[in-house]
Amino acid sequence: MLLDGPTLQMLSGLIVILCGVSFIFNTALNRNDPPGRLWSLAFVAGMMVAVGYGVYIVSADAWWSITVANTSLVIAVGALWSGSRVYNLRSSGFLVVGSLSAVVGVITLAAGPDGGEWAGAGPLWLVVAAMGALGGYEALRGRLRRNVNGRILSIVLFVVAVFYAARAVEFFVAGVDSPTFLAYFDSGTTSILNMALIVTACIAVSILRAEGVGSSAVGDITVGIHSAAGVLSATSFRQAAADHLERGKRSQLGLALIGADIDNLPEINTAFGRSAGDEAIARFADTLRSSAPLLAQIGHPAAGRFFVLAAVGSASEARTITERIQNALVDGPLGESYQIRLTASFGIADTFDHGYDLAELTEATTLAIGIVKQRGGNDIAVVTEAANPV
Repeated sequence: MLLDGPTLQMLSGLIVILCGVSFIFNTALNRNDPPGRLWSLAFVAGMMVAVGYGVYIVSADAWWSITVANTSLVIAVGALWSGSRVYNLRSSGFLVVGSLSAVVGVITLAAGPDGGEWAGAGPLWLVVAAMGALGGYEALRGRLRRNVNGRILSIVLFVVAVFYAARAVEFFVAGVDSPTFLAYFDSGTTSILNMALIVTACIAVSILRAEGVGSSAVGDITVGIHSAAGVLSATSFRQAAADHLERGKRSQLGLALIGADIDNLPEINTAFGRSAGDEAIARFADTLRSSAPLLAQIGHPAAGRFFVLAAVGSASEARTITERIQNALVDGPLGESYQIRLTASFGIADTFDHGYDLAELTEATTLAIGIVKQRGGNDIAVVTEAANPV
């Protein structure tokens, strides 16, 4: 049996509603955390997309419903991006989503009754592609990067970005009556793709929200000013580091920010369970406490990432400290049960090259860690003032 475009659109809308109701209901019954609220908004907006297009299918005189649907579609994809940013402990950026949805709404509404079902379609699809690309990139950063469901969400959003970008290009170049558009980008094909992506995204964000609510990872829990691993939490470290840098600047004392990110932490969690990942984080924190200089500040901004701010007399001394930490880390296996050895990617930035601004030091250190990750990990990189790795 062949299903026409309107029928597939209605089925897609039904799936959106079922997935949305399920996600929102589960969010309401559990802790109402910020990422969960934004992801719930994405599904609410998805329901409004289904209602808007459904109303137009029933009555072509309700041309205004296309405006509702187009605006809601931007909010739906944008809220997934915004929720991912909050999950990664960053600002939501929802003002960008609201502004772009307003622009798309105005463009669609300006087409009036003669705009039909394709009113504002080209700008809409370009905005949706941009939101999907931003969301896919965000899902590969921070806490989401270390979670397999974050990577699944990233794939979904990148598929959205590629599909809607291609759809917009074909729309502008050849129009909706071209054979290519009718074969690959018409409403029926889009509905089939949407159904697959909606279900996948719903499962991924549901698991992410559940893990965020019930997580016992030592990198995500604070005990007073410390993380559960026994070193300074992200907020406490920023305050202490800023104070040390200010005093170091006054006395012209050299300081180095050493960053470390545990290699293959997602794979450890997948292969041996979350408890093994927690043990890896705790063991690494203990290694830092025993091998870093006595008066160094040790921070824990994310599950597998640590920062050490230490007084140094030269850049070579900073590297010596890092090498001592690296050697101490690989000396013993991760517990008797796992018989695996931890490694980490290290990055160094010092005040000799970057001055005493914590944000600049953090950015340089993070860049250096990324360079080591690209090389395969278990190494040390230094970023100089000119952002050249050594």
